Amino acid sequence: MFTSDAISYVPLFGIAAIAIVIAVLLTIIKVRKTAKVSFIAYFALAIIVFACIYTASHPGMMLFALLLLFTALLFIPYCIMLAFGKPQEFVRADESEAEVEEKKPEVVVEEIQVEKIDLIQKGKAFITLASDSFSDKDGMQTLLDSINATCVEVTQANGGAILMVDEFEDLITVKSFNGDFPPPYKLPEDLPHKPLRVSTSFKYAQFPLRDNIFGEVATAGKAEVLPVPKMDERIFENGPEDFLKLGSFIFIPLRMPERDVVVGVLALSRNPDTDPFGDKEFDWAQTLAGFAESALKTVLNFKQYTEKQELTKEAAIASNIQLSFLPKKLPPLPGLSIGTYAEHTSGVCSDIYDVIPARQDRIAFIMMDVAGKGMNSLLVMTMIRAMFRLIVNTTQTAGTILSWANRGICSEPNADHFASVALINYDPGKRKFQLSTGGSVPVLRYNVAKEAVEKISVTCEPIGIEKTTSYKDIEFTASQGDIIICYTDGLVEALNAQGQQYSLASLTNIIKANAKLPGKDIANLVKTDIKKFVGNETLRDDQTLLVIKIQ
Repeated sequence: MFTSDAISYVPLFGIAAIAIVIAVLLTIIKVRKTAKVSFIAYFALAIIVFACIYTASHPGMMLFALLLLFTALLFIPYCIMLAFGKPQEFVRADESEAEVEEKKPEVVVEEIQVEKIDLIQKGKAFITLASDSFSDKDGMQTLLDSINATCVEVTQANGGAILMVDEFEDLITVKSFNGDFPPPYKLPEDLPHKPLRVSTSFKYAQFPLRDNIFGEVATAGKAEVLPVPKMDERIFENGPEDFLKLGSFIFIPLRMPERDVVVGVLALSRNPDTDPFGDKEFDWAQTLAGFAESALKTVLNFKQYTEKQELTKEAAIASNIQLSFLPKKLPPLPGLSIGTYAEHTSGVCSDIYDVIPARQDRIAFIMMDVAGKGMNSLLVMTMIRAMFRLIVNTTQTAGTILSWANRGICSEPNADHFASVALINYDPGKRKFQLSTGGSVPVLRYNVAKEAVEKISVTCEPIGIEKTTSYKDIEFTASQGDIIICYTDGLVEALNAQGQQYSLASLTNIIKANAKLPGKDIANLVKTDIKKFVGNETLRDDQTLLVIKIQ
């Protein structure tokens, strides 16, 4: 006979079998991804199977009941999560996939993408033009005009302008002009209010970086849209003519991000009879301005690189020619001991000295420091040197020769640099000096009788400043042991690591302490002393020294 306990094993094994079947079904659901399956379900089913098997082998309902209670408790947090979690969208059985697709906002997304893609394509065209501009002398202008025209087209503006900043003169200048652009600044009083005259004036206009909307935007570096410009105090309306009436404006600074410097401003205008610019046009203009910045960066960096290469090449040629001007070997000079020192800075080309035995009664010494650097300085240096070599063998005085050379340089239209010059004529038979100076090249004399160094030159305008300048002669008779010293400012203004100058006092101390030595030895001692003072610091200006000792 079967007891009731024996019969109870049948539903236990049935429950276990059903739990196993449910586990298999959950696995199929998870593999096919038709619904999410939590690990809690698997864990609960495993407990149920274990409880059934354990109860069958160990009679007693207590453990089975406890395990069943625990299983039920496991489902509570899972059900809470499903009940209060984020709702999921499900497709109804009678709803087709096409109907579901129609509910998704794909059309709006596609429209936005098309607009963005169009802007990207137009922006890429800027980069292409930038690369093409390298081989075209008008490439920069072509690029600016293209950027301007594209921005006008995309934003449906009536006119546009691009202005570029001149950082050396603190000005912003119109470089590209397109369409109708009523001036938002006060027109000159004498300018007729005619469309052609006004637009022509604007095409070539320059503005300071203040007191006008273009300069203010460039200085602030902030993009602005002005739907009602009359309410902005930076805007001036020149009316009442229709073509001068203001509509709306967009102003966007063009900057170089790596330097955080504004190099230009993009300006767009709409006429008052059209809808003002909105956020959409403002966003499009800023997107295109970003591409324009990348294109301009490419062009400006390439221009800077080529200019630097040209300057380096030019400076190397100028330096080589400058060195060729220095006397290779000084001729024997009766009654004199000569010492020289010349240290040239790479790419500067400003200092030169010369010694010219012009006649039996005249030895000419020249010290020259030309302002600027490169080929322009070399041109002025070459002309002055050639003039001196032609004129010093005459009977004219040092002051007259300097005045002639000054008129010659001032009359030369291509000589836009000036020069500081000292011309010293010496008569060895009479021990007589005659000198004249212009600019910042001083002449010192060590007076052996006084054992002191004194300045004997006078201050006068450099050569090349004023055509009518007259240079004076200074004459004196030297004694045996006297020393004439001439130098350029790069020597006494040389800096050490602490930013201190070598100074005139250091130079005169060396001369006084070694006045009994020959001129060559004195110059070498100055050279050693200044190199020790400067150390490893970079030379900022040419250093040139001429020491003339009376034997």
